[in-house]
Amino acid sequence: MFRSILVAVGIVALMSPMASPVAAQGMGQNQPPDQWVMNCNTERGLDCTVSNMIDGGPNNLLGSFLIVSYSVAYTTLSIVADGVGQRASLQVDGNPFISTEICAGGGICSYVQEKSAELLKQMRSGSQIVVQVSLQNDNMAGPLQQSLAGFEAQYRRAVEAQKRGR
Repeated sequence: MFRSILVAVGIVALMSPMASPVAAQGMGQNQPPDQWVMNCNTERGLDCTVSNMIDGGPNNLLGSFLIVSYSVAYTTLSIVADGVGQRASLQVDGNPFISTEICAGGGICSYVQEKSAELLKQMRSGSQIVVQVSLQNDNMAGPLQQSLAGFEAQYRRAVEAQKRGR
């Protein structure tokens, strides 16, 4: 639980406009949509992540997007929505949705390490995810689909960078 809170606080810091430019690049800014990318942040100790900013697409009038991010240092999966999240759910291929209600300010919902490990295992061998977040104002972000093409390669890069200390 404590690690989940630390990850959430770290992601909030990354999303904050007051964060350093290097930290801001970690979550969404300067990140192409719908692509898995690896990034290392040293703001609160080294943490290499694999993330994807999933765009709602042209048929999405609200322009919603979700960020799915896996932290190698904290071994925690998080989903960030534009709004205050109450519950996040992620499905890999045809597996059942796995949900979390550990949601902090800034729309950040994190999975406990056991669920994160289960989802990571599925994502490393899967082909597609479906993500959705229930927001406090009774709105829903998603469901949004995203290919897992490139996830495994970026995950390996993140693990190696974390081991090397950069």
